[in-house]
Amino acid sequence: MVENIQILGLDKFNEIEKTKIIKLADLYYKKIKRDLPGKLVLHAKKHEKDGDRCKYSFHARLQIPNNLINVNGEDWDLNKALNISLTKVENYSRNHWKK
Repeated sequence: MVENIQILGLDKFNEIEKTKIIKLADLYYKKIKRDLPGKLVLHAKKHEKDGDRCKYSFHARLQIPNNLINVNGEDWDLNKALNISLTKVENYSRNHWKK
């Protein structure tokens, strides 16, 4: 894992979910750091199980020298919830903080 990524709350997830989260975070961070180099902090949360599935939510924070970007995403699918939050960070970095 890249040293500029911090993922909090991974202890609630099983090993398969942990590897998916780390893999997607690394992939998206490579895209984000092209526009905004900074520290990415992800708060991962697995909500209590309702029936057959769990709800996942991710709060992403990108710390750059002059500003702080906060976004969140949630869904019943792990990949989709993480994609929502990290895509928001990526789009914000592309559109609002061009070099």
